[in-house]
Amino acid sequence: MAPSMGINAALTIIAIVSVIALLIIAVAAGVVIRTFLRLERVLARTEQEMAPLLFDLKVLLGELQKIVRSGGKQMERVEATLRYVDRELRDTIETFTVPVQEFGIWARAVRAGWRYFARRR
Repeated sequence: MAPSMGINAALTIIAIVSVIALLIIAVAAGVVIRTFLRLERVLARTEQEMAPLLFDLKVLLGELQKIVRSGGKQMERVEATLRYVDRELRDTIETFTVPVQEFGIWARAVRAGWRYFARRR
């Protein structure tokens, strides 16, 4: 009878150890679930508090994109205006310098002609 009591005692010990292991696993699972639920609540609260900030950030980014686009358009207009002014200034300068250059050529020609006729006398 001793061997059968040994088996029963072994089975009882195995059962008790298994129950204790299951209790430890259940407690650990409970702690993990409770921690998860707390984290979920904290995350939900954080999300509620951050939602207006995120919305404002999206609005600001949209406004910034509009400013950048309009700034690009303004720069294109400024560049076009500067090209126009440059072209007009060059044309104006040319309008003034060409007659002066032609007058210089005519003045040299008249001077040369005058010298020629003055020497001949």
